[in-house]
This record gives sequence, structure tokens and C-alpha cells, in this order.
Amino acid sequence: MKLLFADRVIIGDGEQVMQEAAVAIDESGRIVAVDTQEEARRKYSQADVTRYNGCTILPGLIDLHVHIGYWWSKPDAAQYTDGMIALLASSNLREALSLGVTTIRDVAAPDGLCGTLKRAIKKNMIVSPRLFEVNQGIIMTGGHGWPLKGGLREANGPWEVRTAVREQVRAGADWIKLMTSDRTPTPEFTQEELDAAVDEAHRLGRKCCVHASLQPAIQMAIDAGFDTIEHATFLTVEQARQMAEKGQVWVPTMVTFFQIADHFKKAAEEQAAVKGLVNEQFMKQAEFFLESQKAYRENFAKLMETRVTIATGTDIVLDGYPITPVAEEIRLMVELGMHPLKAIQAATQNAAEVLDQGDTFGTVKTGNLADLLVVKGDPLADCTALSQVREVFLEGVSVFART
Repeated sequence: MKLLFADRVIIGDGEQVMQEAAVAIDESGRIVAVDTQEEARRKYSQADVTRYNGCTILPGLIDLHVHIGYWWSKPDAAQYTDGMIALLASSNLREALSLGVTTIRDVAAPDGLCGTLKRAIKKNMIVSPRLFEVNQGIIMTGGHGWPLKGGLREANGPWEVRTAVREQVRAGADWIKLMTSDRTPTPEFTQEELDAAVDEAHRLGRKCCVHASLQPAIQMAIDAGFDTIEHATFLTVEQARQMAEKGQVWVPTMVTFFQIADHFKKAAEEQAAVKGLVNEQFMKQAEFFLESQKAYRENFAKLMETRVTIATGTDIVLDGYPITPVAEEIRLMVELGMHPLKAIQAATQNAAEVLDQGDTFGTVKTGNLADLLVVKGDPLADCTALSQVREVFLEGVSVFART
């Protein structure tokens, strides 16, 4: 038995905060009590006590949109063998833990990579956040991301889409993912294909997510009944209401759009003095991400008010950035109008419920697994405290600590 004491415990349900609180964890890695420090010491007088002065305990963070083996943007990508990709992914998993992320959903990786990682985790070969996966994403021929060798399965027509879904299930996928928009208003899959994908995924007992940034792809994804809609960058208030009524969850992944927009701004400034380097393709890409950043800034608060469920994902694909900056996604949500408690809920309870794990982890409550994050400071007063990671626990075991 161990007791963790901190200045406060954020439960993760968007409401409860306990001051001068304690979390009691048993030998199986489950939470047996969340109580006042005085009461916990009285009940568990023989327990080992760790006191975190000036710190906050909260549930481990969850990232629902990760590409853990994303090697395609590496400057030396030509040197990435299967072995190198596996080592990259393992390194990224360790980094995720250091950022307080205890569960991830990978939403497209080289075929078989995540299955291999899950087996390695089970054999204690690597230390990793809990891993859910889609194996490969499913796209139309030449669809969004098609050059990403091994990471996507091209399929055309409703029956081939069903076949592709079955292949991912055979490969061990926990979820199914489709990608149906790129950088233009033309949707990639037809409504019939999207409907078939959702029907087949649900028939086989899998939930499904969809990359849909633009109109009309967003409405088509809502109509098809995807469980989570990724990005939905130009989502309207009426569509958010539809999602709320249908129980669909929005994973906005704002942080990646803001990062890439800033990347293009910086690149444009650096190249402005060099005539001819800023070509038409560069300008189209830059325009898309700058407009996306603007849309999130202008619309997030209005969309939030519809009560559509929002959960965190990051979708980092640029080389040189942390792989799972959930704390930064939370910071953006707060900056754009969400209460810090609700933003933390998006990264904990909401995300756990998306994974059908709300009774297992995602909140600091009796009976749940002790997936916990300890940060220095008070994230309710200053959400950047979430980046000040002190220690991370996965099922009650310390998997990262910073002294």
C-alpha cells in the first residue's frame, strides 16, 4: 500500500477538486481511496507515504490522435528500416510518458507496427503508455496521405472498404480509421463508402474515427455515424449540435494546426528575401493552415457551447516537436475559452470514455487503475503547470520521475 499526498487532487470529471488530499494505491495498482491526508493516514497507517509539496495530482493524460511511428517527415527518412521505425516508436512512447501521457490511440502507423509494440509491452520489453490502435488508416486511391508508405490502405467502393476494415481487424486493430478530406472541398470517399465503413466496423465490434477537416466531408462523416471526428476544422455550430445529439465526439487536434501554421509563417519570413523559393504549392499549404488556425480561434468557444463532447488529440507530424503535447492542447482550449477543469476533463475522463474505459481509468476515483500524473504547481491557476511533470504512474508503478 502506498499513499500519495499533494496540495490538491483534480479528479478529472470536470467538477471535483480536493485540497490537501491523498490517493491510496494498493499492490494491484488500483486506487482504494481518495481522501483527506489526515483521514488517509489514519486508515492506512502502515502505508508508504510520498509527499509532493506544491504539487497537483490528476489522472494521466490521454492522447486520442497519435502517429507513434511517424518516420515519413524525417530528414533522413531514406535510412529508416523497419528496425529503425520500431526503435523510433519505442523512443516516442517513452517520451509520451515523460509528458504525462499514460494512454494513446494511434491512428495510422506502418502495417503491423502497433501490434508488435503491444506484444513487446505485454512481454515487458518496453515501457509504454497504454496503447490502442487502428493499424493502417483507410483511404481512397490517391487519397490524403497516400505517399506514406505502409501506413495507409487504399480502398475503393463500399465492398472493398468493408474488406479493408476486415483486414485491419484481422491485424489486431482496436479501432478503424478512414481519411476523407485533403486540402480541397472535394470529399474523398462517397457517402456510400463512408456508410459501409461505419456499418462494417460496428458490425465487427469496433468503433471508428474519421479524418475530416473540410466541408462537405464533415457533414458526410456526421451522417455516416463515425464515433469520433478528427479535426473537423471548419465545423459549424449546427453540425456540433448534431454531433452532440448523436453522441459523436470531436477531437479537434488544434495544436498540430497551430504548429504547422506557425511553421509556415516562419518559413515564409525566411524565404521572403529569396526570390522564387515561395512557390504556388507552398502558398496553398500555408493558406490552408493559416485559415485553419483562424477558424479554430473564431469558432471554438461557440462550438463548445453546443455541449458537443470534446476530447484531446495532438496529431504531431512535424519533425522536432514532442510527440504527444496534450498539455499544449489543453492550454489552447483554455486560451480559447474552456474552463481549465473542463479542458483537463477532455484529456482524461472524456478521452477514457471514448475508449470505453471510463470505469477503468481517466478519473482519480476508487476502483480505477492508478494512472496518475503529478505536476508542480496548480494547473487550475496556470495551465502551463501541466508541462511541469514531476512523476507519472501507470497502474500504480512509477514510469517517469523528475527530481
